[in-house]
Amino acid sequence: MPWDPDSGQTFGEYVRSKGVQVRPGGWTWTTRDQVTEGRNPAGERFKTVTDQLGNEVTERTDAKGRQRKDVHIHLR
Repeated sequence: MPWDPDSGQTFGEYVRSKGVQVRPGGWTWTTRDQVTEGRNPAGERFKTVTDQLGNEVTERTDAKGRQRKDVHIHLR
């Protein structure tokens, strides 16, 4: 039976009585980026972050400690 405003029950009470799941921390629209870390065959340490749209940011550090950042943006 759908919610009836004249029932004397608030909509929140109606939804809670139906057992709808509610997250304790609340719902969020933030996305989680995918992170990959490791060493490439040249011995450089790297960290690649890929966002939800497929854009990639790679940070590399070579054996001498020099740092580099590469950005690949996927245009659609």
